Amino acid sequence: MNSLRNSEPIRIMAQMAGTVVEVSPSLMPGMHVRKGEELLTLERMKLFCPVSAPCTGVITAVMTGLGCSVLEGEILFEIEV
Repeated sequence: MNSLRNSEPIRIMAQMAGTVVEVSPSLMPGMHVRKGEELLTLERMKLFCPVSAPCTGVITAVMTGLGCSVLEGEILFEIEV
């Protein structure tokens, strides 16, 4: 049985295609985040979609940045529990 400590990082994916219009200073590899903490905001045609941490953990990778265009389903960042 896998424990949470030995599991793969959690990949957070874009729920819609759009542009990253806001990024939290916490969204850097090595930074600790709390469940529910808003980490970035996507915008598409004046529709804003905040992206929050689904769990408490450490950011292990960031695949996007301010002003970047992303596709639906694209990985935005990873969190290790």
